[in-house]
Amino acid sequence: MFSRTMAAPPASSAAVMRRLALLVALPLLLLGGVHLFSQQYGTAMPPQVLRLAEARLLPGDAFDPAQVRGALLDPAAPAPAASALVSRPLEPTTTPTPMPATAPTTPSVSLAPGHVVALPVQIHDTDAPGPLWFALDFRLEAPARVPYWLVIQHRPAATVYLDGQLIATSGPGVGYVSEDEDDLAQRGLLLAGRRLQVSIPPALLPAGDHRLSLRLARPGFEGAGLSAPLLGPAAQIRALQEGRRFWQVARVTTALAGLVIGTFMLMVWLALRQEWLYGVTGVFCLCTALLLSPYLLNGALFPAPWWRVALDVADVLSKALLLFLVARLSGLAAGWAERMAAAYLGLGIVIDGAAAVLGWSWTDFHHPWPWWALGSRLAVLAAAAALAARAALASGRRAHLAGACAVALSAWVWLYVSAFALVMSRQMSVVDINVIGHAVLIAIAGVALQRRFVGSLREEALARVRLQQALDERTRELQDRWEDLQDSERQRSAAQERERLLQEMHDGLGSQLVTARLCAERGVPSSSMVSQLDDCIREMRLTVDALAVTDGDLTLLLANLRHRMAPRLHDAGLDLDWQLSDVPLLPTLRGTGGRELIRIVQEALSNVIHHAGATRVRFATRVDEARGQVLLSIVDNGRGLAADLRHGNGLRGMRRRAERIQADIEWRAPEEAPLEGGTELLLRLPLRVTP
Repeated sequence: MFSRTMAAPPASSAAVMRRLALLVALPLLLLGGVHLFSQQYGTAMPPQVLRLAEARLLPGDAFDPAQVRGALLDPAAPAPAASALVSRPLEPTTTPTPMPATAPTTPSVSLAPGHVVALPVQIHDTDAPGPLWFALDFRLEAPARVPYWLVIQHRPAATVYLDGQLIATSGPGVGYVSEDEDDLAQRGLLLAGRRLQVSIPPALLPAGDHRLSLRLARPGFEGAGLSAPLLGPAAQIRALQEGRRFWQVARVTTALAGLVIGTFMLMVWLALRQEWLYGVTGVFCLCTALLLSPYLLNGALFPAPWWRVALDVADVLSKALLLFLVARLSGLAAGWAERMAAAYLGLGIVIDGAAAVLGWSWTDFHHPWPWWALGSRLAVLAAAAALAARAALASGRRAHLAGACAVALSAWVWLYVSAFALVMSRQMSVVDINVIGHAVLIAIAGVALQRRFVGSLREEALARVRLQQALDERTRELQDRWEDLQDSERQRSAAQERERLLQEMHDGLGSQLVTARLCAERGVPSSSMVSQLDDCIREMRLTVDALAVTDGDLTLLLANLRHRMAPRLHDAGLDLDWQLSDVPLLPTLRGTGGRELIRIVQEALSNVIHHAGATRVRFATRVDEARGQVLLSIVDNGRGLAADLRHGNGLRGMRRRAERIQADIEWRAPEEAPLEGGTELLLRLPLRVTP
């Protein structure tokens, strides 16, 4: 209906005047069309249908018409006067007896027996504390040939006699019952009251004078009401009622639409609490549907007086929410409208709720409450229409113009129905079109929220696209940075690896080549030179073997070491005792970790050869599942650990290498017999890498 922003270019004064004329004229033209349609389609009178436009009040309130003077037609009595009469066209009489607008004590129109009133009529409970009798005379120039239908709208319960013979009763059972006296609030809710349709056989309608005697039960909170009865051939009455069916279908459709749309809006609000306007609109639609329910239900949903309280409060709430929604959706700075809606809601619930509980009448204009009720509603609807028109003029968009016209049409329909149904008491001919005002508001609320819902979905879809684009761009940036980091890490790793290789070559192969060069300079025999060169080649091959095994296979690393070191150990007089068991791959030995292990073992064997004085070396491995370790044990049978063992560069280097592969290294005396003396190097390698 309206948008949040009014970013429209300034319109010329001529365009603004055209829009203003459209906003004023179009709702009035639509109201005129609805009026003509309702009059022609709803109550156009067929030629043979009689409309009994006047009724005479009868004395007494007995149930038996024989006990009420004037209820039975006396054939010997003179014919009724013309002014009392008979059949009237649909248009009201030129000088009708006014509706009795009662004050709390003194009625403005006497209800004395014999008084003639124009129909439709409303009588308040203060004017008629008990049941009422009416006599309606009519004359048939020719006897009825086909069944006739008699259609009456009334409230409360009614009992109908034709020439003294009971033909219908609207209460349960036959005749007057106590329920008609006690259920006051339920009887006072419907403007048009109950509808009674009676089929009369032709035998009861000969040519001549006839009298309908009708008894209304004691008026309720909203008094008693009686329409102008329609009498005519069944086919013509049926055609006349087609219009009534149209309006009934319109009411049902509008009420169901309000119920469905309101429920949907509330469900959306429950799912998305930040979209609270959906909840407000849902309550508005449900209140509108509730206001139409009395025209659809056979009885009240709550006991008296709470059903009327619910309806009056729903009416106040719907008017206040309409103004609030227009203020919120217009996009204008309309804080005054929101404050006005809140003030009206607070006062209206208190005042109108009290009026419903106390049973104050809508048509008793001697009392101040009807003036408040109609005046406050008129002010709220006028403010909503003015604010909607202002928003439409500021925007100039067709949707905003349509919304403003809908609000204005609803206000005009409410004013039209209130004027004729309450102030001038002609509710029987105009009350049907009040559904138009409710229908346009429900429709425009549904369209407005549908536009808002679709707009939110489009904004969400666009936001998702933008977010995806930003995410893709960020992903590309992170990918580029990751690749740069990978390149940098590879370069750093390569540099560190080169550094380690250079250090290894310098410490191992380099030192041995220097020794060989010194031997050559000093004229050492060729056999010693060959031995030195073999050590250099062996060192190089050990380095290559360690670099070749990168999957953490401990057994393969030790096997390569044994193959390379076997000649040297043999020359040193050492026997190898190989007791390796199957062990899993170790993450710490992957990559360069294997070379660190080989250097530790190589240094240990070098210590055994040069310092232990041993003849045998045993290698053993086992898995300690409880501690998550693989144990590598190197045991010799040499002279053992010195009491004042000091850690030199070799031992410190072995410990540093063990730390690099997250291993623990320990030197101790062998625990197993039969070895006597000797030293055990125990290396504990983790099964899993600790980050």
